[in-house]
Amino acid sequence: MRKGVMFSFIMIFITLSILGLIALQNSLVSHRREDIFIETRINSMNNMYKSMVKDVDKSLKIITRRAISVAFSNVSVSEGGQPPQPLDEANETLVELILDGTLEGSSEPLMENATFTYWINKMKELSMLRGFDMDVNINLLEVKPYDYLNLLVKTELNISISDKQGVAEINRLVYVNSIVSLEGLEDPLYPLYTSGFGSNLIRKSPYIGNYTQLLLSGSGGNSHVYGTTTNDAGNFDDKILITYNASEITGLSNALGVISEAGIVTPVSIPYLVNSSALSLIQNDINILLDGDGGYVWFIDNFIHDTENSYYHPSESGPSYLDRLEGKFVTQDKYKSQTNNTIGLESFVNKLDLYFTGISIVEEKTNIDYIYFSSNYPTSKKVKGLDLQDPDTYFRIDNEDGHQQVYNVTDLVTS
Repeated sequence: MRKGVMFSFIMIFITLSILGLIALQNSLVSHRREDIFIETRINSMNNMYKSMVKDVDKSLKIITRRAISVAFSNVSVSEGGQPPQPLDEANETLVELILDGTLEGSSEPLMENATFTYWINKMKELSMLRGFDMDVNINLLEVKPYDYLNLLVKTELNISISDKQGVAEINRLVYVNSIVSLEGLEDPLYPLYTSGFGSNLIRKSPYIGNYTQLLLSGSGGNSHVYGTTTNDAGNFDDKILITYNASEITGLSNALGVISEAGIVTPVSIPYLVNSSALSLIQNDINILLDGDGGYVWFIDNFIHDTENSYYHPSESGPSYLDRLEGKFVTQDKYKSQTNNTIGLESFVNKLDLYFTGISIVEEKTNIDYIYFSSNYPTSKKVKGLDLQDPDTYFRIDNEDGHQQVYNVTDLVTS
């Protein structure tokens, strides 16, 4: 009898123990599932936060460039027979366009559904679809110059993301500095001072620091000429001949010019230069400027291409892009003080392009854009080689702020 009772007691104990273990295991599994769920939600929330912060920079770049295009369109088009009008405060105007899609309170169709505020609202909608509540406050948004080819958009955001079930919450202050390129955008100065007819895309010069190159020097005379070289003594018509001894060549007057290693005994009427290493220093079939009077041979094609394409260069005195939106010809202190970088830029006005557009040109003025469009009238000079390219190019360069030194044409200018 006692054995049966003892056995029953043992069985009950074992059963209760097993049930307890099962309950404990179920509890552990339930807690683990809850931990996994919480961990998953936290990871999802963190990923959403990181993705948003990363996309802030991308969205600001896109939105700001659109805002700049809208601002440009408002300063480049004449209305009611009146010339285009510059902006009063370019940086504040861009901030208004970026945030609200308005310019001086008026809605701009091109900014519809393309503002930073709109993008933030779309992020909030996306977070709701993922089961999160998001709140974003824009504490600060500023547009400043960064350097001559970029603007800086600074923003400070307070981002809060919480799980609708109260699992977790993120609340962080975010600072984003977006560098927005100006390349490929229109320069406001051109339409502002050509009644809306002139235009020029901002393209960085590929020749900065390498505009001209001195190839050789020697003794010579008979003015200067620009042309293609040849070392073929039997076929040099309308070319610059490079030869060992020009005195042995007949029909030399048919050449544009001549560079000889040996001294020239035969009198010549074309530009010439003597240098004992000419054949080894000057390549065949390249364009050069032979300056007989100066005693130099120059490679100037980079400078010619630069002026023809109206590329842009950094400028210590020229207006920044924000200044240009305001129709200014100098870099204003309010923008210059916002960065240590050079923010001014300048291009060479292509007077021939303006002329063919029907715009009256001033032949004697420098081609530096912000000086050409202003009432400033510094002394400017022609550049050897460009004065022979086309009599209608009217190219001039001043020496304000050392322009002739900057572009390495000091020895090439002529009255």
